[in-house]
Amino acid sequence: MTDEKKLLGKLKKRRYGALEKVIELYTPYVTVIVYNVIGAMMQQEDVEEVVSDVFLSLWRNAGTLDSEKGSVRTYLAAIARNTAKNKLRSLCPGEEINENIISLHGDVYEDIEKKEERSFMLEIIKSLGEPDSEIFLRYYYYEEKISKIAEVTGLPVSTVKTKLSRGRKKIKEILIEKEVRQ
Repeated sequence: MTDEKKLLGKLKKRRYGALEKVIELYTPYVTVIVYNVIGAMMQQEDVEEVVSDVFLSLWRNAGTLDSEKGSVRTYLAAIARNTAKNKLRSLCPGEEINENIISLHGDVYEDIEKKEERSFMLEIIKSLGEPDSEIFLRYYYYEEKISKIAEVTGLPVSTVKTKLSRGRKKIKEILIEKEVRQ
């Protein structure tokens, strides 16, 4: 039994620590999905609120989860997308949500594969440790300027640039090593 299925089983049984583990593992993944749906139209606080709502919804519906129908990741992706769309609807009542902007582009399996790749990249970024992972997320996922990142983290601009450069090298090494193993 895979770790995903074990985690899903623990969630379903509402075992202590299961939700905390899901939050720890999948917050970056869920944040990217939510940001892709509402990030351009809402503030960071709204994105964070929706991310919290996603995990709450997963916990509330934990009893209905079925490991044969999906993994924790696929459930979270669906919940994140729907919760973000609902947030948009609540802020723009009566307006039609443009499905072309927030829909799954192309083949569903292709989209899931892309999300898996993003999740893998987020795991690599998390492995950089703090503050490097935060710097990477802010720069590459939230497209913040280096000066803003330096201000928020309290680091000099030159240090942020150095951490980005070293991080890129480390990520490249990890990706090359992954390719060699496959």
